[in-house]
Amino acid sequence: MPRVDDKDRELLRILRENGRITLTELGKLLNLSPASVKNRLEKLERLGAIRGYSAVVDPAFLDEFISALLSLRFEHFDEALRIELRKVASLKNVEFLYVKTGDYQVIMKATFEDMDALRRFIERLKALFGRNLKFIEVNLIEEELKDCWVAYEEASRH
Repeated sequence: MPRVDDKDRELLRILRENGRITLTELGKLLNLSPASVKNRLEKLERLGAIRGYSAVVDPAFLDEFISALLSLRFEHFDEALRIELRKVASLKNVEFLYVKTGDYQVIMKATFEDMDALRRFIERLKALFGRNLKFIEVNLIEEELKDCWVAYEEASRH
């Protein structure tokens, strides 16, 4: 398996801040030719270091004005639950879903058109997981002080 070196790690850090940077710009920052950068990118994609490319979209432009963090606590956590969680993670309004340690095994961020849509989503989760779902904590997001887009904006100013 090809190894990941310091240049690869620096390339990944730059991409994480600015996924739209050109090969030429990357080459200048890394002191590499654009062809060398392209080869490294292809290697990192094959290795799974780069999982994909996406745009960070303001949910308001999709008529989603409510953002919430939902923490879920389950009685039993097994492979069948993981399968159901993958289905939830694939929903269009779910921005991220993590399985984690602590009191709540799952945390997700999702966006909603309005409070009624959020309530329907919670009811859908309750119906999907049944009695295994012990508790849902919902926190509305008032302001995002740092997200991927903010990091990109800050990086592009320097």
